[in-house]
Amino acid sequence: MGSGTLQSQDHRDLLDIIDKLRSKGISRYVGLPEIIVCGDQSAGKSSVLEAISGMAFPTKDNLCTRFATELILRRHAIPSVKASIIPGPGRLPEEKESLCRFQVELDLTKPDMGLVVGKAKEAMGLSEAKAFSTDILRVELCGPSQPHLTM
Repeated sequence: MGSGTLQSQDHRDLLDIIDKLRSKGISRYVGLPEIIVCGDQSAGKSSVLEAISGMAFPTKDNLCTRFATELILRRHAIPSVKASIIPGPGRLPEEKESLCRFQVELDLTKPDMGLVVGKAKEAMGLSEAKAFSTDILRVELCGPSQPHLTM
């Protein structure tokens, strides 16, 4: 591929640096490049994420609409799916510590994002009320056919 594509080593290295900065909260101070999928309830946001990533996202029970989901796609020889939570800015230190410990690795033979979303919802303390969270569910999907992309 040419050097102008998102698959060059320089671009991959740059995107990895941007991801590290984003995970440290730098986006509160500096605008970082990202693709945003937004829309009304049941507008097809999960279907868009599924079409781009190739991984099924839950589309019922309003599971993904209660908090933002950051989807990081990376080309890598070894496939993996990992989920973590980035605590929202208003969280107390002990809440941040607890949320930062949330780490889930998915079974690649049948990744269950519904289960991950349910566990994240529980870790964030979201009840059945219609509350929204400022926390972010971060899902990293790596594989040999994935593009380098953050949404």
